[in-house]
Amino acid sequence: MKKLIAILLCMVMVLSMVACGGEKNPPTTDEKVITIGVFEPTSGQNGAGGKKEILGIQYAHSLYPTVTINGEEYKIELTYADNQSDSSKAPTAAQQLVSKGVTAVLGTYGSGCAIAGGPYFEQAKIPAIGTSCTNPQVTQGNDYYFRVCFIDPFQSVADAQFAKKQGVTKAAVITEAGDDYSAGLGAYFVKAFKELGGEVVEVNFQTGETDFSGTMASLAAQGIGAIFAPTSIETAPFIIKQAREAGIDGCILASDTWDDVSIIQRVVEAGASIDGVYFSTFFIEGDDTNPAANAFAEGFKAWLKEDSARLTDNSNSEEISAVTACGYDAYMAIYYALEKAQSTDGATLRDALAALDVPGLVTGDLKFDENGDAVKSYAIIKTATTDGFVFADSVTIE
Repeated sequence: MKKLIAILLCMVMVLSMVACGGEKNPPTTDEKVITIGVFEPTSGQNGAGGKKEILGIQYAHSLYPTVTINGEEYKIELTYADNQSDSSKAPTAAQQLVSKGVTAVLGTYGSGCAIAGGPYFEQAKIPAIGTSCTNPQVTQGNDYYFRVCFIDPFQSVADAQFAKKQGVTKAAVITEAGDDYSAGLGAYFVKAFKELGGEVVEVNFQTGETDFSGTMASLAAQGIGAIFAPTSIETAPFIIKQAREAGIDGCILASDTWDDVSIIQRVVEAGASIDGVYFSTFFIEGDDTNPAANAFAEGFKAWLKEDSARLTDNSNSEEISAVTACGYDAYMAIYYALEKAQSTDGATLRDALAALDVPGLVTGDLKFDENGDAVKSYAIIKTATTDGFVFADSVTIE
């Protein structure tokens, strides 16, 4: 009897091992992985813009999830750090990515956070690709920070030239005190518009301020012909609505941050007119001169609709923000640099980025100058309608 029991126990053990299968052949862990850090705000006043850039990055990753280096396939993984739209918190987010040993970094929306986080990437010799951070200080003195967007001196000239073309002779420049992006772009616009013979009235406000009624009444009394307001998505609807309520009926100009459909939604919900709002940006749907942009738009919209969470992060709209295109191009820049470098070493990858020359990306051809800034020759001007943003003009700058 004991012998029979022993035999039965042995059979049970053998069957258990066969059923489990994995005991003799445990899963291998030799998969090669490259981790790319996503340094973007998903909270704070730039959270909506950060989420849209992340969508562009994620869409590119869905198309190019692996890269071959020296004959071996590497899986690319994304890891995230929320800089909270706050330059005082951006260093912590940057250090989180450094501590994870990322090969490269993508982002960010908001120049102040890029400027604050950049030194940590440089110190660790981790190349970073800016998405829509346009302040010149992002790349100045930092050999490891690049960007796929144009920069503020370029953008401000485009805005100033467009204002002059609209017949504006006197403009108000409204900027957020202490914000590197807003203050920097405002200063460049003042310089460019004055050089074109225009007159400027400068006004600044504190972060979080929403009551501009007194400011707008004063500007209306001074005969302001236009407003230039390089501000956040959150602030834009208050400026638009209160300017119109004060009787300022000239054009309201802005910069790339206003390329967000949630601004239209909020202005219309508040019962104000969105007419006469213009801004400079990097990308527009339906650009017949750029087949890559059209292919991106078609593919991205299909991908967007596959997941309701993606649509939510895109302000529950199929409208494609230019910063989403920048997120896509930033991912592709590091992807092509990895292919070119055939290495994940930071210094080698940095050199590959510096030498990169890629035609036909979504926001145009991509190559970097000696500062790591994308070489661009024109800006797109969009205008707002209740149905979304449409092309208004393009400004070429030699």
